[in-house]
Amino acid sequence: MIKLKDICFAYKKQSVFNNFNLNIKEGETTLITGINGTGKTTLLRLMAGVLYPQNGVIEYSKQLGDNPKLKIGFISDQMKLYENMKLTDAIKFHTRVYGIEDFDSSLFDKTKLNMNKRISELSTGQKLIFHLSLLSAVNPKILLIDEVIHSIDSFLRELILNHLLNMIEERNTTLVMVNLNFHDIEKIPERVILLRNGEVAVDETMDSLKERVKKITTTEIIKDLPILYKREFSDCNEYYVYPFPKDRSGSIKGSVQDLNLNEIIKAFIGGEYV
Repeated sequence: MIKLKDICFAYKKQSVFNNFNLNIKEGETTLITGINGTGKTTLLRLMAGVLYPQNGVIEYSKQLGDNPKLKIGFISDQMKLYENMKLTDAIKFHTRVYGIEDFDSSLFDKTKLNMNKRISELSTGQKLIFHLSLLSAVNPKILLIDEVIHSIDSFLRELILNHLLNMIEERNTTLVMVNLNFHDIEKIPERVILLRNGEVAVDETMDSLKERVKKITTTEIIKDLPILYKREFSDCNEYYVYPFPKDRSGSIKGSVQDLNLNEIIKAFIGGEYV
């Protein structure tokens, strides 16, 4: 769907990507994560066509037509679209520009938004509902969402995540999300990409990660396994191991635990700060 080939990008003298490569496949749901400053937002903006690389090529599937931007929905962390308009005026303008005959207001209806409010007056969660509704109406082939979902209340978060699941299942929307909070989104991504220093450090399916990342709790000192992150307590140690060799399960003196997505990402990111 989107191929980034040998991408180089820098902000003035600060290099972000150098010969960076990535392939986003059709219908795939991908989570992009990593510590702050590693290029997550920049990557989304490059894919959306908001930024342009200094070198390299970004290729879009022929399904996106001659102007791929019309088939790409992008919700940035800024959310500044139509700021000075009232909701009713923004919807009229948006539907006229994109030739939308039947606008789906179901997300608005569930949150009882005041349609006479200006968009600049909305909360972060309300703006996200508004942006997602506009983008859904265009029926994008690809939806890019920056790190905004974790900053809204639990009711709106569940409403938005259910809407995204419907888009994935009913429209086969290709979804790419940037996030650092994973409690609520675990059922969405099929693929997890961890960026480190402007490069892809981890690129695995969710199922594979859950098989290959384990937590060992033991009183012994472990040195012969690939340790992502270690926590020391008075009565035991915790080791987060990746990749965990299956043939070692029976020889570990302690417990070997499976982890959820939040724990897995915390282990990767925690290891980078040590």
